[in-house]
Amino acid sequence: MRLTAATAVVVVAIAGCCGSMLLVSAAQADAAAAAGGIEDGWEYVTSGSTLKLSHTKSNTRLTMPQVGYGTGSQQQAVTTQSDASQTKALWAIELAPDSESASEPEAARGSRIPCGSRIRLVNSDTSHSLHSHGNHKSPMSGNQEVSGYEGRDAGDFWTVECAAKGAAEFWLREAPVYFKHVDTGRYLQSLPNKKYRQPISGHQEVSAGKKADANAQWMALEGFYFR
Repeated sequence: MRLTAATAVVVVAIAGCCGSMLLVSAAQADAAAAAGGIEDGWEYVTSGSTLKLSHTKSNTRLTMPQVGYGTGSQQQAVTTQSDASQTKALWAIELAPDSESASEPEAARGSRIPCGSRIRLVNSDTSHSLHSHGNHKSPMSGNQEVSGYEGRDAGDFWTVECAAKGAAEFWLREAPVYFKHVDTGRYLQSLPNKKYRQPISGHQEVSAGKKADANAQWMALEGFYFR
């Protein structure tokens, strides 16, 4: 399915029952922001959604350009870039396994994601997880490296911290959030003054930093949302 200039609401069969899916394009996300509102009933980020994350300070999208790091872990690089149409910027949301049973939590597709939830973000193009680890430094800023990891381990988990004043109980679309790395306590960030040259010219470095500040704020924008 391709993102278009229109918003489509369709009914789809899900595990033997029915649910609704909302397709939000870049044009619709911009229109909603300009109008100061989101479609009624679709205000929340939900389990099973696949979406694009906007870095609020630079208005760029979290992406995986399929270029490996030349230093550090040598895993896949994670960056932000300004082209909102890129499919490499789509991330599927998975709830983290239960810590005691190591089983996937029982959350119906389309259920609201509470603030404070632990999640894994999986890149739709590559099936790599958004990953970090304390033993490698990012190539430009020297902060903690963030990479795309082909396997699955505890370094993939991030806690959703809702950043808005009087934060809601659940993760809201187009509202700022922080992603805190569960293993290391560092925050997913992008620094607008740290940009790569060839072969990914203009892409901003993504790393994990110590502070939940403006460089570490993200919003859920375009994508496929369930309820």
